[in-house]
Amino acid sequence: MKQIIVFFLAMLFPFMAISALTPVEQTISSHISQQKKEELLLLEKLVNINSGTTNIAGVTKVGELLKPAFEALGFKTEWKMEPVTMHRAGTLVAKREGTSGKRLLLIGHLDTVFSKDDPFQTFKINGMKATGPGVMDDKGGDVVILYALKGLFAANALDNTSITVVLTGDEEDSGKPTAISRIPLFEAASTSDIALDFECANSMDTASIARRGISGWELKVEGKTAHSSDIFEPSFGDGAGFELARILNRMREELYKEPYLSFNPGLLLGGTNIHYEKAESKGSAFGKSNVIISEAMASGDLRYVSNEQKISIQDKIKAIVKQHLPKTDASITFWDGIPPMPPTKANEELLKQYSKVSEDLGTGPIVPLSPKARGAGDISHIASQVEANLVGLGPFGTGAHSSEETLDIPSLEIQTKRAALLIYRLTHPD
Repeated sequence: MKQIIVFFLAMLFPFMAISALTPVEQTISSHISQQKKEELLLLEKLVNINSGTTNIAGVTKVGELLKPAFEALGFKTEWKMEPVTMHRAGTLVAKREGTSGKRLLLIGHLDTVFSKDDPFQTFKINGMKATGPGVMDDKGGDVVILYALKGLFAANALDNTSITVVLTGDEEDSGKPTAISRIPLFEAASTSDIALDFECANSMDTASIARRGISGWELKVEGKTAHSSDIFEPSFGDGAGFELARILNRMREELYKEPYLSFNPGLLLGGTNIHYEKAESKGSAFGKSNVIISEAMASGDLRYVSNEQKISIQDKIKAIVKQHLPKTDASITFWDGIPPMPPTKANEELLKQYSKVSEDLGTGPIVPLSPKARGAGDISHIASQVEANLVGLGPFGTGAHSSEETLDIPSLEIQTKRAALLIYRLTHPD
């Protein structure tokens, strides 16, 4: 409530919102306000281009629309292509080189989760809300990056700065292996001090200094098959079904209170015969009510806030798996997906700077978002390479990854100003 009151006072009395800003910062903020209609119009154009991850032509078209806009601000642009066999679009990189202040990496993405034949295709405005595929995740973030830089350009504040913009074409379903598909990110991070990620904000008073990593797991269980009347008998044991249930339940009982941890069995199969197609994440099973299950399996994900937590939890799960019921056997395998971005002191300090910007704008303080409230993302691939990281600088909205994806339109201007002034202060420390 306090933030809302401050925001409306700032709208009624603009001098209150800029009293803590330098003349250059006032120029940046004013230019962004003047450009807000243009910013929304560009967002509409981007949203109306389908750029589902596998729609390579659509993803490329979105990037080609943004490319000249960055070039007009003095950025050198380049498409970094992935191997054709990955069936993914390239990454658009825009770069300025200088020596003033921190070297920044600004991260967004061009693709969405909505396929070319998805019924959710168009941008629509309803009052102070806008809906459409990618309107907040992450085309809204892309225009925040661009118009924040436009504000700096208007104030001649991009001169001699070192800023790299990386807009990946496959964030929602990355090309594998990521050691190849994320090369543009790795290269940009190697010459950057700070990474700012422009995925959507979860709320207008939070940003993320940590986000969880993700890995997959597959559990295989075997038992002795026999007539159901022989279940639990010494010669036939408890069957694969009960062994699978034991393991999953023990995981729940022993691990669910671990801070920031989550684990989920997304697919279960069991019977006298099962067939699992891992690549398609589907399978089939055959069994009868009067026959003891001889085969069972489960696959799922594991989300954690640090590599240390991942290793500790995987060891605990392995120990649970080894405690077999009579006449059963089980094994579990893990594989890595996206690494975590653990909380660090440097990330905390960066958030404090971002919060100070917001307060100076009259839009209230920013506090850390719980890592459990945000999924894995591109910045995690390079978080360990740079001094500090911050996530959630894009606009606010609801319904990401669904046909209810909705942007809070006023947040677009606010987030653009916050980002622009943070970039300005990081690149002009004096």
